[in-house]
Amino acid sequence: MDFEQRLSAFIGRSIEVIFTNQFLQGQILNVFDETFVVQAESSNYIPEPRQVTVVSNNVIFVRIPQ
Repeated sequence: MDFEQRLSAFIGRSIEVIFTNQFLQGQILNVFDETFVVQAESSNYIPEPRQVTVVSNNVIFVRIPQ
């Protein structure tokens, strides 16, 4: 089972994604090969909520809070 297959089990759940120089928090909307889509909440990096496509290879760490 690869990363995207594992992540697809959490569609609809809250997620925190950590990159080298960025933090993204939101809800997983969809998962594809090598990418996934997050409805991102506003933060210091993203001033207004929006959908963000994340390239899996750029992700350092993913946290799915309970």
